[in-house]
This record gives sequence, C-alpha cells and structure tokens, in this order.
Amino acid sequence: RRCWRWWFEVGIQQGGRIESHGCHICAESGKYISLMWQALLLPCAHPEPTSSQPGGGKHCVTATVRLTPARIYAGTAIAVAAASAAVIPAGPTARQQSPGAVRAALRALRLDNDMAALLAHGALADAAADVLAQAVAVDSARGRTATADLDWRRVRRSTLAALVSDDIPFLLWARLLHEASHRYVLAARRVLSPPLARALTHPASLAATKALLSQIVYESATAVAYLGLQAYMRGGGAAEAWAEVRAKFWRVWVDGLAFFSATYLVVFALPHYSMQVVVDNIASLVFNMYLSHVSHRKRGPPVPHSNSFCPR
Repeated sequence: RRCWRWWFEVGIQQGGRIESHGCHICAESGKYISLMWQALLLPCAHPEPTSSQPGGGKHCVTATVRLTPARIYAGTAIAVAAASAAVIPAGPTARQQSPGAVRAALRALRLDNDMAALLAHGALADAAADVLAQAVAVDSARGRTATADLDWRRVRRSTLAALVSDDIPFLLWARLLHEASHRYVLAARRVLSPPLARALTHPASLAATKALLSQIVYESATAVAYLGLQAYMRGGGAAEAWAEVRAKFWRVWVDGLAFFSATYLVVFALPHYSMQVVVDNIASLVFNMYLSHVSHRKRGPPVPHSNSFCPR
C-alpha cells in the first residue's frame, strides 16, 4: 500500500534520491517535498521489511527532516509569497476583470471558495511562523548552515493554536467591522451635519476606530486564547493554561500593541475585508514567530495534570 506522500512525490518528479528524508520508499520515489506539507500533515510512515520480525515483517518508519536555517528562510518566503499571490485575486475587483478562459476558471474557483482560501492562507502563514521561529533559534545558536531538526509536532500545535485563536476569529472580526462601518457611515450621513459626517466617516477615521477596537477587544482575546491553547495542548491542562496566561499575557499584549498599532491602520485602510485578512495573515506571520518563542519559553515548574491532548 502507498501513503498519500508516495503518490504526491511520484506526481511531482520521478527518480532521484533525497538524503534528508528518513523513509525508504519516499527516498526512492521523489526528489522534492514541500516544506509546508511536512509541517501541516502527519509524518510519512511507510511499512518497510525488517529482519527483526518473523517472515520479514513490517514496521513504521517516521521521516526526519534535516534542513538549514538558510534553506528554511528561502523556502518559507517562496511558499508564503506564492500563496499570497494566489489568494489576493479573490477580492471583489476580480469579478470585474475578464481574463482568458483558464485564468477566469481559476479566479472563479477562488471567488467561490473565498473563505476557505483565506483560512488556508492563514494556516500556511501560521505554520511558516513556527518553522521560522525554530530556524531562528538554530541560526542564533549555531549559524545559518547548521542542521535544523524541526519539531513538526510543535509546528502542528502552533498552527492549530493560531488558526483557532486568530485566523478564524479575525476573518469574522474583519467582516463584522466591514459591514458595521457601512451601516455607521449611512447613519452618520443621515443624522449628522455634513462637515461632522465627513470628518467621522473619512477612511482614515474609520481605520483608526477599527484599529483601536481591535487592540482593546480583539488582541486581548486572541492573546489569551493562543497562550492558553499552547499550554493546554502541551499537556498542562486547564490549570497550567491559566497559569501560562497569567504569567505571559501582559508582556504579549504590550508587544502586540507596539506591533499592531501601525499595522492595523494599514490593514483597515484597505477597501475590502478579504484583502484585510490577507495582509493581516502576512503581518501575523512575523508576530506569531514571537508568540511561538514566548509560548515555548520556560516559565517555571508546570502545574501537574494527568490529561495530555498533544504531548511534547
């Protein structure tokens, strides 16, 4: 039997051998494996014959990825840039264009799956953030050419925490603010004097108001959710998650205030919420690198708990 990765690699390129991959069949079948596929999906496990079991039994071999920080920087930059270029045309202006038949079909596919495409872009950026955080740690300790043994379980955990605490909520939050601002503009122009209405409904005023609300309400909630989820999925339970939030929330919120104050002004100045989500995903990639580092920094002896959702 062949797992998904065997078919994936054969479909990309036949032949070749990859020394950085620990799976026998994968090494024989393909030469290129996407870094993001490694991060988001389960490790490859192929049955291989072994003499330790009667009759040449089979056992599972888990792939080990060995990369250098320099290659990780280049690979994640290319992956995020390509994904962003694919998602950006999903904005409202794309419907007004009339390209060729193939491009029109691809654009229609993106438009019909706008929400899914934006969430997929956010998940890719989240995975890239944790991969880069690990690469930076290796780079700082041993240099860019050192071997980086990435912890893919940590990557999946950080991706899930960011997706649940930030990507899905921000997609809904940006859409809520976008629709509410339209109703606010109509109401202000109806009841206020023209000079005051123009001042309060100016795009800069609307962007500043959205940024302020996002910093006070949204960033507070997402920081609590991210830190708590990370601690809980490492096996600490609810008590450890709350202790993690209490110990690290204030520093994370203050740093987020410094990072997102200008970022949100740019994000909410964009005309449509789908574009806002794409730009926020790219900006959050940088901040999530910091969040990943903070959430995995030792705080002290963990609170004992018997449950473990995703052990280290």
